[in-house]
Amino acid sequence: MIEEDKLFDYIKLKIPENVSFIDEIADVLDISYDAAYRRIKGKTSLTLSESLLLSNRFNFNLNDILIDKEVDDERIVVEKTHPILSNNALKLFFEKGTSEAQKVVNYKDGQIINCAKDFPFYHSDSGLLKSFRLYVFINTLSNDPVKKKIPFSAFKPSAVILEKYEAFLNQYKKVALLEVWNDSTIDNILNQIQFFYEVGLTTKEETILIADGLKVSLSLLEEQAKNKKRIKNDNSFLLYHNNIISLLNTVLMKSETEKIVLVPYTNLTYFKVIDKNTTNQIEEYLKRQIEFSSSLSGEASIERSKFFNAMNQKIDGKILKLLL
Repeated sequence: MIEEDKLFDYIKLKIPENVSFIDEIADVLDISYDAAYRRIKGKTSLTLSESLLLSNRFNFNLNDILIDKEVDDERIVVEKTHPILSNNALKLFFEKGTSEAQKVVNYKDGQIINCAKDFPFYHSDSGLLKSFRLYVFINTLSNDPVKKKIPFSAFKPSAVILEKYEAFLNQYKKVALLEVWNDSTIDNILNQIQFFYEVGLTTKEETILIADGLKVSLSLLEEQAKNKKRIKNDNSFLLYHNNIISLLNTVLMKSETEKIVLVPYTNLTYFKVIDKNTTNQIEEYLKRQIEFSSSLSGEASIERSKFFNAMNQKIDGKILKLLL
């Protein structure tokens, strides 16, 4: 039963102190309190299917727990956030993103570190920008040529998608964030605004309003960077500027019990890495990236003003040139 002791010892580290360990195991395995207790104490053996249920729920690889060896430095096991890209991908993206962020929010020292090559989706909660970002994802995801020609003015996402989207945005308003941006972080969203206007799917008035929404979002981020905290609560918000090291949209989610790294491989899908050796290496890499970055938070008022003024000028320049 030594192997099962290792497994349960590992799981204990992933459960908050205020949560009953036995109740949690019973819930995951869908068994009674007494049956869970017997398994934890070694009086009843875990079945293979029960071990797999626990590994899926608590994000670990059975080999790493049960086999007495060092983690392989050359190979790791990763999980895809979506098995395939489908019409259901956006719903899954919101559900899984909300769930992962909730895990971070639940812990006092939980934090998300995002090296934002592109403007983060979860910051798009202002004005017409909010609907536009959803429109872009659904339009680019669809294989239906008819749907791809639906103008923004006729865009009517399902109630389910809107509900999941709102939950996603609300969750990310609460989480502690550390973000690293560069001068081109908003370029992708500006290019999307340009593209959909030029192909005739957005009007001049809509384009202006979408750009205004982006400027409002930036203003809210500037305020959070100034105060070093989120708007919804007192969780921290730290913003850095880096034009030296390339940003890759790599996301590290960390708490006192685990670290998860999300590495994008399409617009909506990520490789999820939980291997300790790898997540620790990526955390160290991100720390070094921050060392080569300039803080835009707190007392860095001059650097912060220069950065956000440059972002707003870039928006105005793009939109003015586009609509002339």
